[in-house]
Amino acid sequence: MKLTGIGPALLFCLALGGCTTPALFPADVMEDVVPTFDFKAWRQTSGNPMSGDRGVEAKGPKVQVGGRIVASEVTPKGIVIVGEQLPIVTHPAYGPTDTRKQAGQYEFAFLFKGKLDQRALMPGNRFIMIGNTQGKPETVNVDGAPKSEPFLIAQCLHVWNTEGREIADFISGGVGGGFTALEENTYCEPKK
Repeated sequence: MKLTGIGPALLFCLALGGCTTPALFPADVMEDVVPTFDFKAWRQTSGNPMSGDRGVEAKGPKVQVGGRIVASEVTPKGIVIVGEQLPIVTHPAYGPTDTRKQAGQYEFAFLFKGKLDQRALMPGNRFIMIGNTQGKPETVNVDGAPKSEPFLIAQCLHVWNTEGREIADFISGGVGGGFTALEENTYCEPKK
């Protein structure tokens, strides 16, 4: 079969689409995001363990961090989410994945001033957030106990409702045959 005209262009587009990562956030949200954020270095140098003021606007760099929800709490300022940082991968599925190779402390917390569906806040769900680092840690509740964690102010958040499973577990077999569709949503803080 000979491919002419639109055939090669269609094949090229399909091939290219299989190699790109999905755009989870609007282009304006991705502006000024630090391309190589060293989470471990930031966590180690995020200031002293004294509690800060959650109402203060972040002045640190804008970063992208992926992870798993550990706990969440609705406060008058917004939703405080405690997460465990996980690497963002592109294969076999795009998103944060537990490589089981991390050693050390990887918890952090962030404030999201928008609204989230209740299912999005379930522990174990995976997320990628875009936000600004804050200079000093915040005291947050984890399993009913106060804990000091490095802190960010989130601008947007993409959540996969995995309930603790890997994202790749949902797409390996598609819908049917015991597999379920993976619900995912992007949330951004309201424009001022």
